[in-house]
Amino acid sequence: MYSNLKEKPDLNFVVRRVLPLLLMLLLGFGTIRTAETNFLMEEVCDNALDDDDDGLIDINDPDCQCEIARLESLVPNPSFEDYNCCPDDHSQMNCVRGWQQASGATTDYLNQCGYVSIPGLSPFPDGDGAVAFIAGSISDANGTEVHKEYAGVCLNFPMEKDVVYEFTFYIGFLDDTNSPPINFTFFGSPSCSNLPFTSGFDCPTNYPDWYLLNSQVFSVNETPSWKEVSMTIQPSVDINAIVIGDDCHPKGALNVYLLDNLILKNEGSLDFELMDAGSPCNPNFIFAVNENPDFLYQWYKEGIALPGETFPQLSEMYGEGAYQVRIINENTGKCRISEDYVFSIPVLERRIFETICAGEGYLFGGDFLEEAGLYEALFSSVEGCDSLVKLDLKVQENLVDTIYAQIIPGSSYEIGGQRFSTEGEHQVNIVNPMQCDSTIVLYVEFANVYIPNVFSPNGDNINDYFEVYAATSNYQSIEMQVFDRWGNLMFEGEKWDGTHKNQAAGAGVYVYLLRLVSTDGHVTILSNSLTLIR
Repeated sequence: MYSNLKEKPDLNFVVRRVLPLLLMLLLGFGTIRTAETNFLMEEVCDNALDDDDDGLIDINDPDCQCEIARLESLVPNPSFEDYNCCPDDHSQMNCVRGWQQASGATTDYLNQCGYVSIPGLSPFPDGDGAVAFIAGSISDANGTEVHKEYAGVCLNFPMEKDVVYEFTFYIGFLDDTNSPPINFTFFGSPSCSNLPFTSGFDCPTNYPDWYLLNSQVFSVNETPSWKEVSMTIQPSVDINAIVIGDDCHPKGALNVYLLDNLILKNEGSLDFELMDAGSPCNPNFIFAVNENPDFLYQWYKEGIALPGETFPQLSEMYGEGAYQVRIINENTGKCRISEDYVFSIPVLERRIFETICAGEGYLFGGDFLEEAGLYEALFSSVEGCDSLVKLDLKVQENLVDTIYAQIIPGSSYEIGGQRFSTEGEHQVNIVNPMQCDSTIVLYVEFANVYIPNVFSPNGDNINDYFEVYAATSNYQSIEMQVFDRWGNLMFEGEKWDGTHKNQAAGAGVYVYLLRLVSTDGHVTILSNSLTLIR
């Protein structure tokens, strides 16, 4: 009785369509099949056949009408993840897309991207966003002023009159003093134009077209903590806008609470919530809904019935695509059908960059690669899905470089962990930063550098300074330090005039330390003795 959901043709239809055909048969025209006979056939909505020959099968045919059960939450942006701006202080509810401050008092928007004033309740239950609101009153010399913060939102689609809805959410409690038990209250209005309901600190039900839909006391045993709670709501009028917060009774002190992941659904849609089946990559992945013994089930793919799939759980998946389940309540005969459950096996994609040395190879997807280029290969992920890996492979050729170096006789040039102190050509094999072999051809020559070992700063303009003579060398920096026999620093600079702290240094033996930096950045360190004569 449930497979065909159309109403029976009325009497006028029978007279106009059926009677002429019967007369034709009685007059001897024989058995015929025309558009008229096709029109008389009814679409059976669960047999995977085009019964009325109109090119539309099962629930793709307008003849098969069922109420669509919406699986989406009526509350937009339920976890406050979508925002216009990242909060940097309190009272920035305006940053949250869809939501608004419903009263004069200012609800706080918290997000890990910026402002999180209550670290004890972070991380939040769902994502990076949450809101915090105050409920209470302030007493001053003029009396008690109620201070309540309400957040409001216009629903994605209306809550219908007399329909039962379930509201589930997380509420955060700081501690026993600042977050005592709260009589959490849900208000509603038929019109979104009633938001905000006030610019002051009043209660929604003090204004026209605002209704108290339900309230319930919530508390926790330990603080700080989050608690997942739920409320049942059955409005007496259609509701398009809601406001949430504390009840309307004044309270002493200011109490603080947090909210996250606000899900408002038609209670009947819970019959269509998919059970967690894990990853679609898993070969055992299957669609299933909660079982109810009063229901009849039929599964569809792309709107066409899957024969034999008449249980809350599919026996198998029939490939990627859009699935739906139809539920008929045997007690009421009411037919409902889910929105699409899309089954798609993802192809994971990632890109990697690798460099190999010339003459070496790289194993990728079963191939041994030796040439640079872009390559692709499919691998199986841990969960069983295909993983498309794109490889950008580069080949580092063996490098040959030439270095010309000058050294001072008695010193050496170091490269690749080796030291060279003789003039001429030297070949050095080193491993470069890419771990590939490189060849360095090093040409060493002695620099035309003269370093005296005696000087006489007596003002005769002959050998008055101790300095390095390197006019024709490639040293761009020469740093000098001179020490006495006890290790005291006597001079630091480029050339020494034989004084220390503007006083003539005594004759004797000193030790110098030279640091010479060549134009290619190579550093030479020299140390020796020096005699000062007066």
